[in-house]
Amino acid sequence: MPRQEGGIKGFLTRAGASFYAGGMFVKEKGWMVAKMAGNVGFVVATTSIVVLMPLIFEIMREGQMIEADKMQVKELRQQGYSDGQLQEMGFPKVALGLAPAVLKAT
Repeated sequence: MPRQEGGIKGFLTRAGASFYAGGMFVKEKGWMVAKMAGNVGFVVATTSIVVLMPLIFEIMREGQMIEADKMQVKELRQQGYSDGQLQEMGFPKVALGLAPAVLKAT
């Protein structure tokens, strides 16, 4: 065992040896950590695709349906139908331009 030196020189020598040992540990374990991170990333990415993509498509389709309903409501209003009649026909309040109940001030 080498002789322990004191003072700043001893501290720097011990710190250097400690950093070297830490670097070797990281080098040995780095590949394993990278593989685990890759597996976790793969699981998160595939889960996001499977779960979020249908949700995004459904939200887009809902927006298209609302726009189509708004156009149809506009045509029916030009023909003289009232909001009450249009609601009885089944048009959503969003298509009629009315605020949903959640957004109304109490």
